[in-house]
Amino acid sequence: MTSKAGQTPVFGVQAHPGGLFRRAISLDHRGPGRVVGWLEDHYHHFGVTIDHAEGHVRDVRMAAPRFPWATCAGAAVPLRALVGQPLITRASDLGRLIDMRLQCTHVFDLVALALVQAATGRPDRTYEVQVPDRAVTVNPDAANAAEINLFGPGEVSLLRDGERVMHWSLDGQTITGPDPYGGHSLGQGFRQWTETMPEEEAEHATIIRRALLVAGGRYQDLDVFPTSAAQNMPAACHSFQPGQRDVAFRLSGSDRNYETAREAMLAHRAVTP
Repeated sequence: MTSKAGQTPVFGVQAHPGGLFRRAISLDHRGPGRVVGWLEDHYHHFGVTIDHAEGHVRDVRMAAPRFPWATCAGAAVPLRALVGQPLITRASDLGRLIDMRLQCTHVFDLVALALVQAATGRPDRTYEVQVPDRAVTVNPDAANAAEINLFGPGEVSLLRDGERVMHWSLDGQTITGPDPYGGHSLGQGFRQWTETMPEEEAEHATIIRRALLVAGGRYQDLDVFPTSAAQNMPAACHSFQPGQRDVAFRLSGSDRNYETAREAMLAHRAVTP
């Protein structure tokens, strides 16, 4: 992996010792036929509007107030493939409608939740994931930035409208409790496992897993990577595609620390992208 001239990538560094990662999501109806969603965490801030009628998407728009790579906002273009597609009641079904690898991962997740909101008509809701920092060691055999950190024991909680709806104990990449979640991996087999869950439970589990992956950024100095290509990651999202990665410049200083500033999140919630 490469870095900015004169700098060495910093791994296994706890950026905010003893702190907390947060990810917040809002899903709101804006009258008949429109759902607005917002997502914000320490590294991302995105919004989407889904206009729908007769069970199908009529229009989709994306807002990107804050993002880590210069190319992220360009994911609004491949997102247009969603127009004309049916609404879904299971968030994971979005992958059958559009290619996740061409999208911004976080916008993809938010759109999936917004489609479920539209299809079910369920009341407006918020989610918040809380991930206390964990002890980490460095993996000397890591092939890319995602494999650098080996995590120790920890906890993660998901709140919906301020009430805790899911909580896991963790050790490394394994859920250790409570039942019936204990013993399952956050890696291999996770998707197959959540597909056996009821729709809303699977939604909760998937939100938690994504937040855990993003929370790993707190243990790296991301600003040492000049482009997304320098992280040597698979082409799993818009900014890591071959046509983007070499011009996906790191937007240094775009991170926020919300461990003690929860009330500052989702400031755009009333805005329609």
